[in-house]
Amino acid sequence: MSTKSLVLWTMAAGAALLTQHAMQSQSQPAGAVPQQSKSRPAQPPVSTSTNSGALIKEYCVTCHSEKLKTGGLSLESADLSRIGENPNLWEKVVRKLRAGLMPPPGIRRPDVESYERLTAWLESELDRSAAGKVSPGSVGAIHRLNRTEYARAVKDLLEVEINPAELLPVDDSSDGFDNQTDTLTTSSTLLEAYVKAASQISKIAVGRWTSPTESTYIPPEDTSQEHYLEGLPFGTRGGMLVRHTFPSDGNYHFYIQSLNNGTVVPGEQLIVTVDGVTTKSFDWDSLGGGKSTHQQSN
Repeated sequence: MSTKSLVLWTMAAGAALLTQHAMQSQSQPAGAVPQQSKSRPAQPPVSTSTNSGALIKEYCVTCHSEKLKTGGLSLESADLSRIGENPNLWEKVVRKLRAGLMPPPGIRRPDVESYERLTAWLESELDRSAAGKVSPGSVGAIHRLNRTEYARAVKDLLEVEINPAELLPVDDSSDGFDNQTDTLTTSSTLLEAYVKAASQISKIAVGRWTSPTESTYIPPEDTSQEHYLEGLPFGTRGGMLVRHTFPSDGNYHFYIQSLNNGTVVPGEQLIVTVDGVTTKSFDWDSLGGGKSTHQQSN
């Protein structure tokens, strides 16, 4: 049994930029001209609620007023200082601005720099407001695993495949779902079933199964025995594909009985394979139709 773990280490590297300014000497030679620092280009003014409101009033309220309400939207009385209180409205505005749909073609628009600055400011205000209102949704109390989740947890931890239907009772469901917190309750009977299942699974995991067990597999009545079944060797027809966990090393007996589903073709063979390796083959004619056959495997 092997356990594979992937550990991702993330290292954050910090960079510090140290800027040293040379101090001008107090005793400069006569006539020396102090070196002038290069002037940085002027940064574009940061948009605020005041100038953003002016842009919206000049270019948007013309159509989106209380009187017209073009597209069912009015921005005339919108308060830009409280954007977070009406995120649905402003998210709709941002989507239109990012797509370049507003103002519509043919209508006077602001310059590109002002347009992009307004859009970025609205997005930052929405993000800032949403950051303090994180909602994880409805989080109920911690609940137990259902049968499917339990089987997957066992597979991940122990590399053991189990059939939870054979170990645990059916989970209660709500509206067709069996993973709802309200229905995944526990009881003394259910707890006893989980303890018993854990005991059996641990024996399988360490290979210390002492008591004999028996499993019966019957193909569905509508399973075709006339055609190739996916997962079986090529060139075969009919049969069964069974996934079975052998709990420990030992002698296993296979009892196979024909249910006479399908056409009997003289000269065919019944082949038994385990993990893709042929362990025994029988002449179908010698089985005598519906008689059972027995095989022992180590």
